[in-house]
Amino acid sequence: MRTAEEIARLEEARQVQGFASIAPESIRVAGGIACFAGPGSWCNVVVGIGLAGPVSAEELDRIEAFYAGRGVPIRMELSPYVDAGLLAMLTARRFVLTRFENLLARDLSADEDSLAGAALPEGIVVRKVAPGEEDRFVDVSSSGFRPEGEPMSEADRQVSLAMVKEPRSISVMAWAGDEAVGAGSAEVRGEVAALFGTSVLPAWRKRGIQQALIRARLAEARARGATVATIGSMPGEPTERNVQRVGFRVVCTRVHLERA
Repeated sequence: MRTAEEIARLEEARQVQGFASIAPESIRVAGGIACFAGPGSWCNVVVGIGLAGPVSAEELDRIEAFYAGRGVPIRMELSPYVDAGLLAMLTARRFVLTRFENLLARDLSADEDSLAGAALPEGIVVRKVAPGEEDRFVDVSSSGFRPEGEPMSEADRQVSLAMVKEPRSISVMAWAGDEAVGAGSAEVRGEVAALFGTSVLPAWRKRGIQQALIRARLAEARARGATVATIGSMPGEPTERNVQRVGFRVVCTRVHLERA
């Protein structure tokens, strides 16, 4: 398996390219990208900076200018392998640590049995999203990331739909008859596949659906040529435990910073 740093750099590069393909507004800066999609959007983030060497004050000025007047905080996600001077510069600019995120990874071998998994309960089917199902997919996949009953913002819906329609994306749903009960995304760029955006409706949890969604995306990613899979999770969250059951391991911890 690749080293932790190699995997981290592959994932950062994938994120930069992925955000560039879906963000309505963005700038390339300091080896990474700063994105904006609308107030409150998960797409308002800076990723990938500081891995190609020192970040200059002028580059940080560009990031601040990009977000100026938009009414949103500046959020950054940083790899532990960024240039050592970057954190001190951000501290001086009043950025604060908001949380940690573990990056987990596993190899995708040619062993089909390793992704077969246990049989799903009778009546549950997991398959790729068909044309015309994109809106339903976005509703279900985002359901675990917002309070029950709270609608998505229009900005987030449009960015999420763009992501589903991106050719490199893998979107799968779990169905119980005509009801979509779970959904999850992945993206394949080169040799790396990243899993994200997975939700199962509360009434259908603890039935193996989460595991089936993970395995379906891994199998499709391997079929598309990916040799390593990644996923991000807050330390100790159910996502982390679920993917560790199918061979993922923590390779590094990223930091999230913010300035209001």
